[in-house]
Amino acid sequence: MKLVHDRIDLLATFLRIAETGSLSKAARLLGITQPTASRRLLELERLLGCRLALRTTASFSLTDEGRLLMVEARALSDRWASLSERISGGRSRPEGTLRVIGPSGYGTGFLTDAVTDLRAAWPQLRVELTLTDRVVDLVATGAECWVCVGEVRDPGLVSRHLGDMERILVAHPALLRRVGRVTPASLPTLPCVGLVPYFVDAVRLLDKSGRSQTVSIDTPLRTDSLLSSYRAILNGDGIGAAAPWMCQADLESGRLKRVLPRLWLEPVGIHVALPPGLHRPARVTAFIDALRRRIKDMRGFRAAM
Repeated sequence: MKLVHDRIDLLATFLRIAETGSLSKAARLLGITQPTASRRLLELERLLGCRLALRTTASFSLTDEGRLLMVEARALSDRWASLSERISGGRSRPEGTLRVIGPSGYGTGFLTDAVTDLRAAWPQLRVELTLTDRVVDLVATGAECWVCVGEVRDPGLVSRHLGDMERILVAHPALLRRVGRVTPASLPTLPCVGLVPYFVDAVRLLDKSGRSQTVSIDTPLRTDSLLSSYRAILNGDGIGAAAPWMCQADLESGRLKRVLPRLWLEPVGIHVALPPGLHRPARVTAFIDALRRRIKDMRGFRAAM
């Protein structure tokens, strides 16, 4: 280990091990074998003269020295990456493999569109897109960004607010014929399709002037999947929430009708969550730019200032 970049490689390997809490996960994300990751960790411990992690076949934890090094290694990695880009004249190109996590409903729409836009511009870039409606541990997954609907509640992540998505109430015409005229007062007595956690129990309704009222809703069917919720609405199971980009074609065709057309549900924020650190690979920056371009003109979306 005679060259400085060897030590940086050791720190980069240690940082990935520390962030994932697993030699095997770190090795997979780095494209190396687990024995290689283990040897690099041992080599760094010999170089520093201390134990950085306590590991057995069943557990892994950082020592005090390991936790201190993780903070410093992250800062050093950012500085080194930033310096490399400046020295190279800022010619960094999106390359390698971009790992993105996003929600299933939005992911099959504009998120996939943004990814294909990015691939069209940079064909050499590889993308792994994982769609889930569950809360994820971004660092543990090894993904570089997570597109979230709603707030990013992990204080350890960097959150960028892209804007807010308008939401309206919709229902199948047959259901509306059966239940009659819908008012805010009657809404609590009518069947609704719940979407966890955005459309359950009680919701705020807003008019154009911004005045709001909170009403209870009954959700005999509830799901955490946007696509499942929307399918149930189309099947006439209840009144539900939808974003205009998703339901506009069905409203125009008459498959759905808008409910309480002078009122809107509280909009939900669209965010991109990123691992901590100042440096972002060019592929991440390019993806966020592609995402902004795709959604800025979408019906019902208000871009963040």
